[in-house]
Formats: sequence, structure tokens, C-alpha cells
Amino acid sequence: MTDISEEPKVEDLVSPVSKTGQMVEVMASNGIRRTVDSSIVTAYNFRQPGFLSQKDTSQLAALHQKFAADLSARLATYLRMDVVISRTSVSCSSITFRAFCDAIATPTHLTVFQIEGLEGAGVLDLRPLTSVALANRLLGGKGIAPEGDRSPTEIEVALLDEIVGMVLKEWCSLFERSAGKRPSIVGHESSCRFLQIASDDTSFFVFKADISVGTLKEIIQIGVPFSLMDGLTHETGIAGKAAPEIKQKPLHWRSPYAMIEVPITAGWDVREITLAEAAALNVGDLIHLPQELIDQTKLSVSETEEFYGTIGVEEGRLAVHLNERILKE
Repeated sequence: MTDISEEPKVEDLVSPVSKTGQMVEVMASNGIRRTVDSSIVTAYNFRQPGFLSQKDTSQLAALHQKFAADLSARLATYLRMDVVISRTSVSCSSITFRAFCDAIATPTHLTVFQIEGLEGAGVLDLRPLTSVALANRLLGGKGIAPEGDRSPTEIEVALLDEIVGMVLKEWCSLFERSAGKRPSIVGHESSCRFLQIASDDTSFFVFKADISVGTLKEIIQIGVPFSLMDGLTHETGIAGKAAPEIKQKPLHWRSPYAMIEVPITAGWDVREITLAEAAALNVGDLIHLPQELIDQTKLSVSETEEFYGTIGVEEGRLAVHLNERILKE
């Protein structure tokens, strides 16, 4: 069963944090005071609640279900072995950074990453056995981790960065606003003890999945602060809906404009010649032009190239038929 965490209610914000036997007074959501055991009370930071609605949470869970399936296919093709990733939870409630760190086993392989143009940093947790098995496959092995729980070596970490980069790029592609923004790896750690990417009470979004590499089965998870998630989902929304189009006011002609004269010139880009060739030109010399230049006449309005056209004669006067507008970068 997959699990989608919802925003907690005030009376549900409890977890065992102290010894039992001591009674304290709490205020329930209905405004009634009651006495409860202190072991089921925990502190909650109301300044950093989760910002996702139930609808957004459901959409985010569906997106990560697709992410797990797409990533499984991509890694299996790249590594040429069985790789299966299945979503186990998408936690959109106010999980703090400290709670996220406490839930990660030690030792592990943590990759700290940032996304171009967005504030904050996230972390990808890949357990040591899976890391070593993937590195073994990249080195030409069978993707089997050796006995014993050890952290990957520096060489294995360098190899793993290619796999981690693929995972992060696939994850960022879920969000339309991140199009064109590259995730970048900024560091590695073997324990959350040394992570300094957020304060203890910072609210975190956490995606957790089971990953099977051959016969090995472990956990992979991505944790990012809500501030970074807001940068990914703001304006375009979770489902990647485009921001509403802003209609421009129609332009109105003003009569004083009618008396302003604007110079119009027509010409061609013939070809480039050397300085020696230019110095040798004399009056009466002929310069041969290709026939197709007739259809490549550039029309400039006030010294700005605006149109491509075809030059000809109309009622005894030179004229240019406008074919298309010149696109400017």
C-alpha cells in the first residue's frame, strides 16, 4: 500500500517525545482545554505549515507514481539490468528537517543538490548497498553489492553522480516551471549529522520509494524544503498549468503621428569581398548578382531591417512586395 500524508490537524500533532506519567493541559481544535499525558505532546511550528492543499497533494502523489515508473524504465535501459522503483509515500505534511534526518539510517549515501534559479537545497538518500551495487554495475560487474554494509569509495561516488544526475533530472521534469533549469550536485555526506542545508524546524517535502536492483531491495528518498517546492510549483501549479495570459491593451492611432516622416530603404546582402578587391573596383565594372537575390530584398524602416520582400516595378516605379517579417533574436 502506498501512503500519502495529509496535513495534520492540531489535535493530531502528537508523537512520543518524553517520559510518561506527567500530565499537561492542551487546547483542542474545538477550543476546549483537556489534560493529557505529556508523552503524546510535541511542539509544532505554526510559522511553517505545509502549503499544499489536499487537491495538490493528490496531484503530486500521481505525478510521483509516474516518476517512479519512468525512472524504473530509464535506469533499467541504461544499466541493462532489472531495476524497479515503486512509490511508497509522498509526505506533504509539515515534516521538519530534523524529523527527516532522524528517520535516515546511518551510514548512508546522501547527495546534496540545488536547482538552477531556485533558492534552497535538497537531498537524495541512497542507501550504501544500493550505491555500491549501482557502482559495481557501472564498472562492468553484475550489480551485486559485497557482503557487509560499507559506504561507497570516492571513485564509486564519482560514478554514482551520473546515476544521481539522471534521477534528479527526471524528478525536475515533473514540474513545468523547472523546464530548462538544471539540477546540480553540490556535495555528499554519509550521515545527516553533517548536513547544514536547513534549520531543524524547516518544513520538508519527502518522497520515498522502494528500489530493487537485481535481487537487492532498499529505499531511495528525496527531501526538499517547502521553499524550494514552492519555487517549482508556484504560478504554474502542481499539474504544470500555464499562468493566465495577460491581455495587452489595444494600440490606438494618434493623429499627430500622421505627419512624422519615416525613411524606407531596400537592399541586399550580396557577398563579402576582400579589401584588395574593393580597391580594384572602377566605374563601369560589372558585379554579377545571383538571380535569387530578387526574392531576398531586405526592407529597412527607419534604419531597422523589418521585412523580406521581392523587388520589381509597379506603374513605372520601383516597388517591393513584402513576403515575411524578419525575426529578431
